[in-house]
Amino acid sequence: MPDSSIPEHVRSRVNELINAQLPGAPVPGVAVGIVRDGALVDFLSFGKVDMESGAAPTARSIARVASVTKTFTATAIMQMRDASLLALDDPLLLYIPEFTIAQAVSGPLEGVTIRRMLTHHSGLSTEHPDLDWDAPDFPTTEHLMDSLEKVQVVIPQDSQWKYSNLAYALLGEVITRLSGKPYVEYVHDEIIGPVGLENTAFDLSPAQEQLKMTGYSPALPGEQGFRLAPNGHLRGFTSAGQLQSNVEDLAKWIGFQLGGGPESVLSIASRKEMHRPIYVGDDWSWGQCLGWRATRIGERVYLNHGGAVHGFSTNVVFNVPARTGVVTLVNMWPTGLPSDLALRIAEIVIEEAGAGSDTGLTGNEPGPQEVSATEYDGRYFAEPGLPVTVSAGAGGGLRIAKPADREPTLHAPARLEQAGEPDTFRIVNGRGAGEIAAFLRNDSGTVTGFTLGGFKYRKLG
Repeated sequence: MPDSSIPEHVRSRVNELINAQLPGAPVPGVAVGIVRDGALVDFLSFGKVDMESGAAPTARSIARVASVTKTFTATAIMQMRDASLLALDDPLLLYIPEFTIAQAVSGPLEGVTIRRMLTHHSGLSTEHPDLDWDAPDFPTTEHLMDSLEKVQVVIPQDSQWKYSNLAYALLGEVITRLSGKPYVEYVHDEIIGPVGLENTAFDLSPAQEQLKMTGYSPALPGEQGFRLAPNGHLRGFTSAGQLQSNVEDLAKWIGFQLGGGPESVLSIASRKEMHRPIYVGDDWSWGQCLGWRATRIGERVYLNHGGAVHGFSTNVVFNVPARTGVVTLVNMWPTGLPSDLALRIAEIVIEEAGAGSDTGLTGNEPGPQEVSATEYDGRYFAEPGLPVTVSAGAGGGLRIAKPADREPTLHAPARLEQAGEPDTFRIVNGRGAGEIAAFLRNDSGTVTGFTLGGFKYRKLG
């Protein structure tokens, strides 16, 4: 278990929250991990990994994480996009030509694109008609490919969000065909292994089996306690939800989202792209990204994905600006506890302990270069009423900020890096991102202002 770096009063609030929730939503066991600056900094355990032994969950206790698998599948697709093996707006038909026999009940087959499949806007049905959740019994990949005539596009593309396990099952086949190796092997070799997820697997080794939690279903109506849950393999739907993992590894997965881990797995720019909402709900409280979902709570937006399969419920949530994330694992399904807890715990940690200490994802921004900032420092003003201040940035470069008594203005806040020519700086972020701020001097060489995006800022005093 990690040495907690969470203040004790924050840990107490989290404990109180969980203990208050459990009586109303009884579950066998709960494992909670808190991530700060890309590392697991605290772990909380409640209940039992199984009702027989009574042992408490640990950070290494393995659970089925179900649809959290989709974030790995989406990452694999982005790897292939970055390798120019596919384009996100390509139709599925390019990679699975047999899809021509699917049924276009509402919406054309050509409209089923990779991007829409990643974001649950392809119009595909949620499941294959031969899938049986009750048994449970999932079709093999061979059966899925041999029965594509049963697959239906049931609503027009982009008409609404419609969750589709079927879409991700088909994406798994795309990965297999383009990589030339089985989906499971590809994801392990190209993502799980390089990121260092030691106990994350589609099928557990004998050693990992010793760490596995036992999954339960709720009692039948009129009964009490829990029932052993069936443990059916997802087979042809492996890429939609077969992964098993633990708090320790999922904390590393959050760390990867926050910019840790090798860029050879996926560039920082592509990770950021995966975090941007492509579709936004009518009330702007949620968004759908490439594999991830976005949930707004007040002024904060959390990237997250849940998972639910017989015996297990999971949620992974993180806020990029605060460098904070939470993992919740519960060995029972159905229950809404993991999703609710993860978001509420994240809110407590950020509100009480503040944002993380790192600057987070930086994309393909140029590194800071040392400049003599003193001659640029000062207050500036542009018509029709845009005051800003310029000062040295941490580690070099310049910062444009708003005066303390003003609301944010057009070009502030922003970070500037030298662009090569004297007195020229490229804007790294904000409205002016990618544009040039060119500082002006008078005949004696004194800085008098700068131009940016059609505005002329004059230096005051």
